[in-house]
Amino acid sequence: MVFKYIVFALVLSASKIDGYDAMSRSAFDDDLYENVLDEELCEKQLVFLSNDALRLPFLDASARFPSGFLTGNLNDLGDYHQCLAIDQNVNDMEIQGKYCMVAVPLQEIALPELPVLPNITWPEWPVAENDTEVQEVMELWISYDRLQTAAHVATGLNEPSNNRTAPMAITSALGPTFAICIPKVCSAKQAVDFVQERFFLNITYQEVYCRLPNDKPFAPADYVAFAIIGIILLLVGLSTGYDLYFTMVLQQKSSPLYRSFSVYTNTKRFLTFNTYPGALECVDGIRAISMMWVIVGHAYLMTLMGYIHNLEDIFVASILCYPFWLRQFSSTWVNSAPITVDTFFCLSGILCVYTTIGKISRTGFAKTIHLFYINRLLRMFPLLAAVVLLQASIFNHVSDGPYWQNVASSVQNCRKYWWAALLHVQNYVNPSRICLGQTWYLSVDVQLYIICPFILLCMFGSRRVAWASLAFITLLSLVSSSLYSFLFNFSAALIHPNRIGDLLDYMKTYYMNTLARAPPFFVGMAYGYLLHLWKDKEIRIPRIYSAVLWVISFILMAFCIFSIYPVMQLEHEAQVFDNLLNAYMRAIWALGLGWLILACVKGYGGPINWFLSLSIWKLPARMSFAMYLLHFPIITVANGSWVKSYYFTNGDTLYRFGSVITFTFVFAFVLSILIDAPFSTLQKLLLGKGKRRTPVKAESQEVIVENRANDTKTRL
Repeated sequence: MVFKYIVFALVLSASKIDGYDAMSRSAFDDDLYENVLDEELCEKQLVFLSNDALRLPFLDASARFPSGFLTGNLNDLGDYHQCLAIDQNVNDMEIQGKYCMVAVPLQEIALPELPVLPNITWPEWPVAENDTEVQEVMELWISYDRLQTAAHVATGLNEPSNNRTAPMAITSALGPTFAICIPKVCSAKQAVDFVQERFFLNITYQEVYCRLPNDKPFAPADYVAFAIIGIILLLVGLSTGYDLYFTMVLQQKSSPLYRSFSVYTNTKRFLTFNTYPGALECVDGIRAISMMWVIVGHAYLMTLMGYIHNLEDIFVASILCYPFWLRQFSSTWVNSAPITVDTFFCLSGILCVYTTIGKISRTGFAKTIHLFYINRLLRMFPLLAAVVLLQASIFNHVSDGPYWQNVASSVQNCRKYWWAALLHVQNYVNPSRICLGQTWYLSVDVQLYIICPFILLCMFGSRRVAWASLAFITLLSLVSSSLYSFLFNFSAALIHPNRIGDLLDYMKTYYMNTLARAPPFFVGMAYGYLLHLWKDKEIRIPRIYSAVLWVISFILMAFCIFSIYPVMQLEHEAQVFDNLLNAYMRAIWALGLGWLILACVKGYGGPINWFLSLSIWKLPARMSFAMYLLHFPIITVANGSWVKSYYFTNGDTLYRFGSVITFTFVFAFVLSILIDAPFSTLQKLLLGKGKRRTPVKAESQEVIVENRANDTKTRL
């Protein structure tokens, strides 16, 4: 009888997500779910379990009515691993567990009257007698559903349909969600209906998804990954052995080609930091700090993609239930985290000019412009391709949990749209199904990099022509950004709860649009040209002017950070202010950042330059591209391994950020040694740069590439 009571409670606690769509399900074994179903055997096992002690593991692994219901927790995920571990042979039946989630629409929370049966005392419903409190919980739930929708759109995992997120991503769109552990041969519908028939119930519910042990089959991407990883490890072993034999035993210099995959040589070279004349030392600190800001921002954002236990701490149960935590002044630094992307756009613009102009003539550059593109793409390709392959294969098998649908969605996106990531067109081809959601930036950056040589050609020779071309392209980019901003009237905040419905259009039309995101890149090019003109020259700026410029720089950057705070408030309705922010905020940020770099390079940075030029930043700056690629899947896998709803606090989220950045740092170092360093060496050998050359002027693009390696990379 206890079994009946508990299962009856579970009927009211079921999960979300409408099932798998055709595209995303291939991350799981669809045939397995269908082939195990057997209605007759299911009926037999359900009858048996209702009167046998074996029902206890099924009950124990299933959900109960959730604690914290009145503070916004309408979910209970049961015990995922315990359920899938059930495997017993009884009465010639193999009884195995299957983990399912079913969803009850919000209106079903208005519980029906229970039937009157002899000798049965029904348990009291654990809900408040005050209808107002229950309504507030429902408002919390609806508001959080909107935020989850926003999180999935912002991370590029799926595209909303009918104002709900795509099936593979866990959302609260359907209502309260609970886990039920049922026999493997049963469907969720048959198991739930079995209980409803015996208790004369007619509660509306919807199956969300079911999971079985070993339901993630190996796909072609997995075999390709194993083959490529095996070949690379073989090359690493042979190359390292060869290198050590020549270095330690023969004490001779080994061939650069044969030692290109050597862990010994690559690690020693990777951890060696030389200072070259004209190097922008402060950029290392800026790049490293900005990368940490990106990672912590994603750690907060991707928290919203799971089940939050204490919604009341994030929302105020009042009119429209707007997010309270997001509107706090102390959360401004998280809401402003997207501005760090413009830091990298600005750096890319600075460095593409600084590492080119003055190192080659206009004619030489025009003749070797193909090498300008090839070098850029080849430097990015090995690491990007490696992480795309890992996301499409290995990452799907490293862990598991009831949240794994989000990982599966990322896996399938990479299996289907890997080519868009490698060709850097995914911001236009499939912006709502991005392989590695953060790599939209790379697509925009490469597209800007394709444009910049046409501006660079105007920057050789006459300064007047150079400044005219820079002014023209910067003004053109600002006009483009302004047109998109004022025509579409988007919010200046990436995720504004009152405008979630606009988010997908905002991401596609503005946030990932190269034409709208170009201003900081071209502002950076202007600063890069200034740095070129003043390279090896001492400039004198009166102390008062320097102080004024620093104050202006801080004001500009502070404005870009803190202007998001009023935008997030309930009473904010100033659309013109939002339009102005969208149109000019990123260029303003680049102006302030550019002065910071210029001042540090020319000796006016003081303690700021000292701090940003510390040696501690050099290694994370060198690994920033690998860290950028890896942190997102690491967060996805970590969150996908959660087995319970998450109790949100700032402290715990920052603690998770610490673990994410640690794992990201370690794995980025490994990939840099095994992938980035070897292919960088091969690229130099391929382009004929076996020997280092350091002339001031040259007629070959090879010198640009060599100097770029010596100064700083023109990418993350």
